[in-house]
Amino acid sequence: MLSKRKLVNALFVAGFPVYGIGTYLMFDPAMGWSLGLLFASSPFTAIILFHLVDLLYRRRFAVHVGPLFWLCCAVILSFDASVLMGLHYRSPVLIPANAVAIILQCTVPYLAAVIVQVYNRDVDGFDWSSMLMKCLFALIGINLLGMGAGLHNKLHSFEGRASFPFVLGIYEAAHLLAFVNLVLLFYMRDVARRPVRFALMLAFYLLNLAIIMSVNSRLSFMVFFVMTVLVLVRAVRAVRGLYWTSLFTMPIMVSFALLIYEVLSLPFFTALLSRVDKKDVTTYNGRTYIWESAWDWATTDGRGLLLGNGYNGQYRLHLLEYVAKLWGADASYNLHMHSAFLEFFVNQGIVGVLLMYWLYWQAMKHCYDHYRRNTAMAPLYGGLLYLLFVWQIDITGYGYYLGFMLLLMIMAPFSIKASAITGKRTDLDGRYLS
Repeated sequence: MLSKRKLVNALFVAGFPVYGIGTYLMFDPAMGWSLGLLFASSPFTAIILFHLVDLLYRRRFAVHVGPLFWLCCAVILSFDASVLMGLHYRSPVLIPANAVAIILQCTVPYLAAVIVQVYNRDVDGFDWSSMLMKCLFALIGINLLGMGAGLHNKLHSFEGRASFPFVLGIYEAAHLLAFVNLVLLFYMRDVARRPVRFALMLAFYLLNLAIIMSVNSRLSFMVFFVMTVLVLVRAVRAVRGLYWTSLFTMPIMVSFALLIYEVLSLPFFTALLSRVDKKDVTTYNGRTYIWESAWDWATTDGRGLLLGNGYNGQYRLHLLEYVAKLWGADASYNLHMHSAFLEFFVNQGIVGVLLMYWLYWQAMKHCYDHYRRNTAMAPLYGGLLYLLFVWQIDITGYGYYLGFMLLLMIMAPFSIKASAITGKRTDLDGRYLS
C-alpha cells in the first residue's frame, strides 16, 4: 500500500533526475529556458502542494521547524530578492517568466526536503544521508544513460571529454561526482564483514573517478584531491581550522598559482590531467581576470556593496566588459563570476555573503557533530567540505546550480526541532543510537 510518506519520498528521489532533465530542456528551443527550469522544480513543487492539501485535509497544523529553518529561509529570500532587484534594474538575462522559474528552483527543493523530514520524523532508522545518495545515484544513472544514448551537454561540452547531458555544464558533473565520492569514502569500510558491498562501492567510486578525469576540470580535481587526503588522514577533525582556511580559498589559490602549476606539472598529475599549460593554470583559465574585476569594484567603486546589485549585478556594474572581449563573448551579460562567493557578493552584497557564511558554519558544526558521533549522517560531512571550498572558485554553489541545492539539502534535517523527531536514528553501522 502506498502511504503518504512513501509518496513524498518517491517524489523527492525522482526530483533529482527530473531536475537534470530540466537543465537539458532549458536549452531546447521547443521548451525554452523558463519552462525547462519550471520542469526541473516540478517534483519538489508537487511535494509542497501535496503537503498543503494534506494539512487542509487533516485540519491540524504543528510547527516542527527550528531556528536553522529560518536561517535557510533568510538565505533563500536574500537570493530571491536579488532576482527581483535584477528585474528592477532590467538585466538583459531576466524577464518575469524566467525570474519566477529561478525563484521557484532556488526555493522549493529546500522546502520539499524539510517536508520529507516531517513525514519521516517518526520512522525508526530513517537515514537522510542514504536517501540523499539515492537521489544523486539516480541523477548520475540518468546521465550515464544519456551519455550512452549519445547525448551531450547543451550548455557546453568539449570533444574527447566526458559530457553529462543532464547537468548545468560539464563541470557540474565533476562537482557532482566529487561530492558523491567524498561521501562514499565514509561508507567504504568493513571490508572483511561486507566484501560484496565494499567491492560494489569501490567499483562505483572508480567509475566516478574516471569520469572526473575525463571531464578534466582542474579546479574541482584539486579540491577533490585535497579533501580526499584530509578525509583519509582524519585531518577533517579540525573543523574550525578547515572553516577559517576555506574563507581564503581564492586568495590562497591566486597567491600560490605558480606553486600549484609546478605541482600539477609533476608526472603523476600530468598523467591524470591533459591540460597543464602554464598560462591557463596560473590564471585558472582566465578566471583571475574576473576575480580581479570584483576586487576593483569592492575597493574603488563600492556601488551596492551592502545589499548588492541584483541578479546579474556584474552587468549593471559593467565589471566584465574587458573579459568579454578577451574571451570573444557576444556580450558581458552572458558571463558569470566563475565563483559562487563573488556572485553572492556582487548580487547580494555583504549581507548576502554573511548569511551564506553563517549557513556554511552551521552546516559544518552540525555535520561535524554527526561525524564525531559516527551517526548515519556522518558521510555528508565529506561532501559538505567539498562544497565549502569549491564555492569560492566555481559557480556550483550559487542559485539554481546543484551545489547550492545540495547545501540546503544537507541543512534540511537540522532545520527540524530535535523534540519533533520521535523515530530512532542509527549510527553508521546501522545500530540504533541511545
